[in-house]
Amino acid sequence: MPKKRRYHHPDLRQALLDGAVRLIKEEGMREFSLRKLASQVGVSHAAPYRHFENKEAILATLMLEGHKRLRLTLLDAVARCRGKAIDKLLAQGRAYLEFARKNPEYLRVMFSREGMAAARSAGEKPGSHQEDYDSFGVVEATVAECQAEGAMDPHANTGALSMHSWAEVHGLALLRNDGLIAGMSEVRGGNEASTLDAIFGVMRARWRA
Repeated sequence: MPKKRRYHHPDLRQALLDGAVRLIKEEGMREFSLRKLASQVGVSHAAPYRHFENKEAILATLMLEGHKRLRLTLLDAVARCRGKAIDKLLAQGRAYLEFARKNPEYLRVMFSREGMAAARSAGEKPGSHQEDYDSFGVVEATVAECQAEGAMDPHANTGALSMHSWAEVHGLALLRNDGLIAGMSEVRGGNEASTLDAIFGVMRARWRA
């Protein structure tokens, strides 16, 4: 039987990262391994070690890349919004939902136990040590603006308010990605878009100065 042909990649590092995303989508992180990744990409089993010490290093890199992409997405939402701080925060919420829909594998790594453990073992702390990866900082800055404008309690802890806002939208993103918002909306005679509009309307009313 002829040996399986191995391919040369002009950018092996990126090919490995792209392959890792596909593999996680197909098999999940628990089944993820460098041996499987090498087969996925079509390179020798030793090839991944040219760029990554172990699978944890790849997961940590994916985690950082995910936060970097999310940060840019949130910043773009702010740049496009011409309203008050509360409008910017709501725009970030919708942008977060779209990021989650388009990048479910990255989201899975970014907020997983395995991803966090990999980042810690690699000495990485996304959102705290480098501005480029500080996706949470974008939300926190906008929440601080909301407090300054009176849309949120100016005496409340900014970090806690930001985490609450983040958790609320993250939960919506997971429900949406699993099809639960669409399914539950249809049962009640509505649709996903109208339900999300209503949810963001509730948020706006709650935060209105």
